[in-house]
Order: sequence, then structure tokens, then C-alpha cells
Amino acid sequence: MRGVAPGHAIDIAPTFIRHAIEAESAEPLGTAYLVADATDLQFSAGSFDFVTAFMSMMDMADHGRALCEAARVLRPGGFLQFSILHPCFVPPHRRVLRNPDRTTRAIEVAGYFDAIDGRIDTFWFETVPQEEREKTEPFRIPRFHRTLSGWVDLIVDAGLIIDRFREPSASVELAKAEPALEDTLFCISGRSSLRR
Repeated sequence: MRGVAPGHAIDIAPTFIRHAIEAESAEPLGTAYLVADATDLQFSAGSFDFVTAFMSMMDMADHGRALCEAARVLRPGGFLQFSILHPCFVPPHRRVLRNPDRTTRAIEVAGYFDAIDGRIDTFWFETVPQEEREKTEPFRIPRFHRTLSGWVDLIVDAGLIIDRFREPSASVELAKAEPALEDTLFCISGRSSLRR
């Protein structure tokens, strides 16, 4: 967590936390790393000024509970900022259509309004070479799709006030240089109510 005040970082995966602790030992930043579930945080109410979730919230089975927990541990006036894959571009059906030179021609999407709750998607990242694919298993991840309005409802239901709603995108040049960045992310910043 370079560039921020000392704090706490959590992940549900012990392996990720182990690697983070090793990095912290090599170059201390004052961060305490803990194996924890974002839907059941073991921190007191009002413990933090800032809570962030980078590209993880969409992978949690209970988005609403995770948002309520984030709101609970924020001090009055504190803020939550999180990013997710843009739900418009990763609905239940998605297929990348490519030109003969493997550049992206279009992204076919469908089923945006279809709810999925834990379907396991299996895939390879584009950057994994074929020889590595032959030696390892593909990436498997449960999917929990929500529409934009579904996300907004959960944020409001958690008692948060939306400050910003951002849809950053990669420039054409950056997308050509780094094809994995051609998709749009979705970032939300919200504040805890000033009163409890």
C-alpha cells in the first residue's frame, strides 16, 4: 500500500497475505496484513477514515454485506472507494472477436440483465503462453453479476452517499500496447453519513 498512511490490508486468500507480509518484511511500510472476510470484518465500528477494495468486490458472493461492513467500519464522514470490472462489459455472456492479427475487432456481450450467482467461469489470461497453459490449470472464478443500478442500490442500502461515479478507459495507444487494459473499469467513491 505504497503512498498511504500505515493501515490494515485484508484478503481472504492466505497465500496472498503471506506474499504481502514477505514484501512488508523486505520493505516496511507500516501495513498490517490479515486474512479476513470482507463480509465479516473483525474491526470495531468507526475504525477507519478510508476503505478501499481494488478489483475484488465483484468476486464476492454477498456484495451487499461487504458494502455494509465497509460502511460500518468507516468513521462518520469517512469514505469508501472501490473498482470493479464494468458490468456492461462483463455480463453473463462475453466473447472477444479478433482480427486475423489477433487485435480486438469487437466485444460481443449479452445477458446484461440476467442475474448469475456463483457460476464458475474457467479461462486463461491472454498473456499466458501456450507452453504454460499445458503445464497448469486454467483460472477458475465464481461470477456474481449485477447491473449498474443493482450496484447503486446496494451502495445506497449500505448507507453510503455516492460522491463520484467514474468509468475510466484506456487510450487507443495504451490498449494497443497492453491489450488486457482495453476493457473499461468502473470506480465508485462514496462517503459514510456524517451522523450515525
